[in-house]
Amino acid sequence: MWPFRCNYSRICARGSDCLRCLSPPPTHTHTCALEVRAEFLDGSIALLGTVNIRLLADDRTGGAFGDICNPQKTALLGREHLYATGCPAETASADCVNLIADYLPAHASLLDVGCGIGAYCDPLRSRDHTWIGCETSRACLDELTRRGLPHRAIKRPLWPWAHYRLPAKDREFDVTLAIEVLEHIRQPARFVAELARVTRRRALISVPNLEILPFLADRLVAPWHLLERDHCGFFSRFNLRPLLQDHFRHVEILDYGTHPLTTAEGLPLAYHLFAICDV
Repeated sequence: MWPFRCNYSRICARGSDCLRCLSPPPTHTHTCALEVRAEFLDGSIALLGTVNIRLLADDRTGGAFGDICNPQKTALLGREHLYATGCPAETASADCVNLIADYLPAHASLLDVGCGIGAYCDPLRSRDHTWIGCETSRACLDELTRRGLPHRAIKRPLWPWAHYRLPAKDREFDVTLAIEVLEHIRQPARFVAELARVTRRRALISVPNLEILPFLADRLVAPWHLLERDHCGFFSRFNLRPLLQDHFRHVEILDYGTHPLTTAEGLPLAYHLFAICDV
């Protein structure tokens, strides 16, 4: 039996639910006895009763933000502990792959800008397209080389930013991709201009959807992407469209990826925006 104080409880029709961190955490769900005692000002303790409770084992310490639920971690936490940068995606979003495929011409040549470690390579090459990745990160470039995936390095100048160029000729690729990249860019207009320069037919751009924030605020919920340390820009379709229209002839913006929560009325919320930009 673990002695503990309940710091969050909810009385419901079936009894009382209690969320509590235990150390060491239980390794499996099981039933144990809970003694309910009263402690008086004179130091005496009276046993009020014993009830059986069911412990639901859920060790979060190895997951995202898991140390927050670790009783052994007592140091004060700062922004640098919460606002972090995630690892490059190992697998492509199936929803995003399907959207991309819907808007690709047959046998298209693709430049995947900010491709990470190439998560979208195999899903798109399997559809008979030619894929080349493009990255600034040395670690990602090394991993792309290790995996034998075609790629080019972006040489990003420290100053001036206006000299920034993608490693591609004018109109070299049928389609350029920027999947969850634009929000990391400090000069988005210059970046979009470069996408347009190297694109022959169409650019496809995915960003996190900031529009869901007002629908979650009354439940004190913040979208995950707001905790990304290196996100520089935040987009709704209302500020994304004019940015893209400055460089592309026609822009259509869709949404995709269902958030686990809905609006108060039960309507679904989309986690991403997807822009189709025709040259």
